[in-house]
Amino acid sequence: MLDTIAALPALVRTLLCVILVAILGYFNFVAGEDQPPYPFWDENYHMTSAQRYIDGIAHFEPHPPLGLMLIAVGEKLSGANANIDKQQLVVDKYINGDKMPAGFSFFGMRLMPSLFAAAAGLLFFGLMFSLTGNRLLALLFSTLYLFENAYIVHFRAVHLDSFQMFFCIAALWQFVRLWKREEPLRWMDYAGLGALCGLAIMVKINAALLLIMFPVLYFKDAFTQETPFSERPLDFLLKTGSTILAILVVFGIVFSLHTAIGTKMPDPASSAGKQDLENMSPIYKEYVTQGGAVTPGLVASVGRDYFKFMDKDHLGVPKLDVCKPGENGSHPSNWLWHHKTINYRWDSADGFTRYVQLAGNQFSWFLGLAAVIYSLMLIMNHRLNKLPVSDQKTYTYIELFTGLYGVFMLLHLYLGTQRVMYLYHYFIGLLITYILVVLCWQYLCNLHKATARIRVGSAIVLALCIIGTNQFFLPLTNHQPLTKSQCERRNIFSHIVDCQ
Repeated sequence: MLDTIAALPALVRTLLCVILVAILGYFNFVAGEDQPPYPFWDENYHMTSAQRYIDGIAHFEPHPPLGLMLIAVGEKLSGANANIDKQQLVVDKYINGDKMPAGFSFFGMRLMPSLFAAAAGLLFFGLMFSLTGNRLLALLFSTLYLFENAYIVHFRAVHLDSFQMFFCIAALWQFVRLWKREEPLRWMDYAGLGALCGLAIMVKINAALLLIMFPVLYFKDAFTQETPFSERPLDFLLKTGSTILAILVVFGIVFSLHTAIGTKMPDPASSAGKQDLENMSPIYKEYVTQGGAVTPGLVASVGRDYFKFMDKDHLGVPKLDVCKPGENGSHPSNWLWHHKTINYRWDSADGFTRYVQLAGNQFSWFLGLAAVIYSLMLIMNHRLNKLPVSDQKTYTYIELFTGLYGVFMLLHLYLGTQRVMYLYHYFIGLLITYILVVLCWQYLCNLHKATARIRVGSAIVLALCIIGTNQFFLPLTNHQPLTKSQCERRNIFSHIVDCQ
């Protein structure tokens, strides 16, 4: 069978892989995304934000506007709640489940997060193909993303992380493609990568860690240039300037849309309206009340107001308190061990309980941890003990992504001292560990000169283990009914859920 597939034209093989990834992405992230028909975790916040965009109300939120606007687009396009009075959604910045409008459908609000999650699977396949150079291996290793339970349960809800993940994977894929080039890079290449990073940041600020890719990329790029040293400063300024300009353009476009959509003054009688009015500058208020053109100066003023609100809101976020009963937060150092899963919701009836549990694919999670440990040992042996490496190309990628993982952890260890953090804050770090899994596997295969059949066979075994583990925890992911004894079986390796 493998020989038959290998005989197909390259374009046909690529299309087959893309179609299969798209189908798996649809069934894992999109199908049934309107269940459960209740809000959970941050959905209670983000639905109110999206509705304010739909109603055209000027407002501020704790996160940048892009993801929230995309959620609103899904709700608007779906028309699922077109005939329902949703006024209650904009009264406060949080809505209790029992105050949701009667007959409300979650299909529209969850539509765009689910679609972006599925589309990110296609980007992950492209990234895997760039790293392995083999379509079948890229398909098999795409299971790391497609069958990650924590991604599925969180991304198919009214959350922002699937948008951020989409742009992060796109940026990492572009980074790898640029790194592989032997000729000097153009300023347009830096600008394109900068735009992708800007889009990720405009969903959630912690994606700013991706900016570390630019000095690393330019350092490598500088060694491939044939320009005289005297011309290097101009080249550096051009590429740095294009990167910064691309990010600023993204910021400007996002906040221009935010400004243009919000043409109605917040209701001063509502809790949400009071918060927004307190943080609106006179320039912003004048625009909303009197109208006018969306000028760069106005957008800059609105952007300043928005970021001031974000800063004020984050100052009010509590810090981790491990002694607090029911504390869902966790320390970043515990994320590596899959510690502190979160119960988003549970519903019991007739001896069965349905859970919405933020719990990951344990096999993949610990495989990622093993890849981090192996990568660190490999780097220390080479850099400190001067041991040679057998595959310089793959080793270089291991160093790059291990360094990026280190930046991620240092950033979030710092953030953990400022506010409470949760397991889903590890999602970008988890993604990097999955990239390291593939790189370490490739390095070991090259080290031991594994044949093509052994490579494919080992990748198939890993994929089957990933899928099998996913199916084992799937009831906790998809709100499927379990008896208490069935639930307790999911705690066999470590404590995942408090069974009811």
